[in-house]
Amino acid sequence: MSRPAANIARTTTVTRVQRAIEREDFPFEQLSEVAEVESWRKEVFRPIYHVHKWWAQRLGSVFRAIVLGAAPDQRGPLMREFYQRVDLGGLVVFDPFMGSGTTVGEAAKLGCAAVGRDINPVAFTGVRVSLGAIDQAGVERAFEQVERTVGAEIRAMYRAKDSTGRECDVLYFFWVKVADCPECKEEVDLFSSYVFAKHAYVKKYPTVHIVCPECGEVFRGVHHEQQARCAACKHAFDPHSGPAKGMRAECSHCNHEFRIGRTLRAAGTPPRHKLYAKLVLSSDGKKEYLRATEADVAAFRSAEQRLATAEVVRPVGQLEPGRNTDQAINYGYRSWGDFFNARQLLALGRLGHAIRGLSEGPERDALALVFSGALEFNNMFASYKGEGTGAVRHMFSHHVLKPERMPIEANPWGTPQSSGSFSTLFRLRLIRALEYRENPFEVAVDRSGDKPKGEKVFDISVPLTQVQVHGWTEQPQSPGVYLSCGNSAATGLADESVDLVVTDPPFFDNVHYSELADFFFAWQRELLPSGLALETTRQHGEVQDEDAGAFASKLSSVFTECRRVLVKDGLLVFSYHHSRDDGWVSVAQAIADAGFSLVQAHPVKAEMSVAAPKAQAAEPIDIDIIMVCRKAEADQRSMRRSADAVGAALVTAEKQVGRFLARGRRLSRGDAKVLLLSRVLVELFAGRAPESVPREFEAVMPLLKPTVEALHCDQTMLEQKSAAATKQGRTKRAAPKE
Repeated sequence: MSRPAANIARTTTVTRVQRAIEREDFPFEQLSEVAEVESWRKEVFRPIYHVHKWWAQRLGSVFRAIVLGAAPDQRGPLMREFYQRVDLGGLVVFDPFMGSGTTVGEAAKLGCAAVGRDINPVAFTGVRVSLGAIDQAGVERAFEQVERTVGAEIRAMYRAKDSTGRECDVLYFFWVKVADCPECKEEVDLFSSYVFAKHAYVKKYPTVHIVCPECGEVFRGVHHEQQARCAACKHAFDPHSGPAKGMRAECSHCNHEFRIGRTLRAAGTPPRHKLYAKLVLSSDGKKEYLRATEADVAAFRSAEQRLATAEVVRPVGQLEPGRNTDQAINYGYRSWGDFFNARQLLALGRLGHAIRGLSEGPERDALALVFSGALEFNNMFASYKGEGTGAVRHMFSHHVLKPERMPIEANPWGTPQSSGSFSTLFRLRLIRALEYRENPFEVAVDRSGDKPKGEKVFDISVPLTQVQVHGWTEQPQSPGVYLSCGNSAATGLADESVDLVVTDPPFFDNVHYSELADFFFAWQRELLPSGLALETTRQHGEVQDEDAGAFASKLSSVFTECRRVLVKDGLLVFSYHHSRDDGWVSVAQAIADAGFSLVQAHPVKAEMSVAAPKAQAAEPIDIDIIMVCRKAEADQRSMRRSADAVGAALVTAEKQVGRFLARGRRLSRGDAKVLLLSRVLVELFAGRAPESVPREFEAVMPLLKPTVEALHCDQTMLEQKSAAATKQGRTKRAAPKE
């Protein structure tokens, strides 16, 4: 049920100058090229937002451009200004869905008062620590103290023997889930494939590693071969076909076929696992895949026994039913501790205990945050990506708590060749972020080679070490960062105290952040007290719902608060995309109910190019829409009929597609849809009472499918138009003057 619209009286106002982000010539196609480069290495080009996991982390370059483009008094072409030192002192920028802190960091680098709020304590803690005062030398000393306390102890848990019988470090242990056959009661190893390790670029590097189902030996093979012969027992088999096939498995003892989920659920406990292989750093420093030995199993049992009496930090809390937790619950997982095996609980618990023993202060908090970040790589829901890339596929690669049938147990402390370990993340996440804070840079596109790559441009932003993090206040003033944890539908900010609201709201039917964030919160409650008496990050005010109407109402509550704190001439700008029609109707409803009008929409490159959910989508959406809103009474545009609005939207959409094509970027059908829907919504808001727009929008949406298809299919024609226009422009410029 929609909220009653704010009481809006449209009055004649003085004509104002449009800001850069309100104009059609906003350089989204150039910005997308910068964003594309950043998206491949976000943790390198914007490390301050990647010290800890958060979902849907938007690109810093895009949000820098949004703040610059939305600021009054533009100083020149936006992409030129993008690479200049700009002081927006006096401007107050508020993000009500702070997430990983992208808006806050980018606004602070431009000299603004950066105001961030998030209802989730995991998000709040991540930004508070990452942007807070941390002494790099002090945090290095704290790390060394932890290493002296437990480093050797944890490394000793991940020692084994190489093929020559010499002691060596273990990088990864390989496990497989097992189930008891319902028919013969024999144990079934739930391998989907006996190929357990391959290169990320397997066509170029076809060597794979295989485990024999008969004797358990580990040996090399070639990826494309359909039959392998064990080097030890000579058993011949198809290495790509294991007992587990989709949701079912076939017993290798009696050939009975059974449903995996139902069988595991019947046990009422988390699934059992079997250790079958390991990857070690041999005595000469080379990587070596070996079968698991009796000594390896005994070492694990020893850790299991030690856990009972060791001084450790343990995760607390139970899983609650939810969209992103039900799959794990159905497999018998009941507590957050169930996500780890005994050795992981011992190693992580000892590490957490050592960190908790440090003196209180930002350096301890920083190490606790790195520890929390390492959890997503060190649990029994992580898997192996193979050589040629970061070896550990973290547990959130699919944005759900998906039980992994062939999990990997990484070395939590790590070695110089480890992926996702505490020591690795300390250097690659925390130290890199601290260096960026001291000397921030922007990404420029270098096209001199075969493909574009990123260059770092320094000395154009305020060092974040010079920006103080303050407590919450009614009236923020720049420069400075103001952070709080709470419901953004009631901020406590003064009326008209904010110049810009810039944010990225959640999707209503996708990732339920709190359900996943509880995995981290189960440990953070013991190491990073938030001052909040919470047992879960799930809260009533979270803007998240599977029902589109309920989601619209929750989002509208936050937008209504944004309207209250926003100055009369202020802008609400947010990024958005959604594949479903009701996702677009819900956001239109939220805008309208809050008393805003959508005045502009620009497509721009979105998030990580290699994100797993995007790669698996039939029609992947590779663009976000930058939605630009004003208070409805400040929208001076004239109204069009619905049919005329759709026609005008198509014209603008074709121009936007053409601008992308001129830079070599083609759009998917999903991209074409979100681009066109956003343009229709811009036209429908012009001159109308906000409360009437969602109904009209919903009415025209079914009629747009052929237009979306045409917009997608006509890209070749639009490319030709763009090329012709470019050629004509060159001819005119080359013509001699009379």
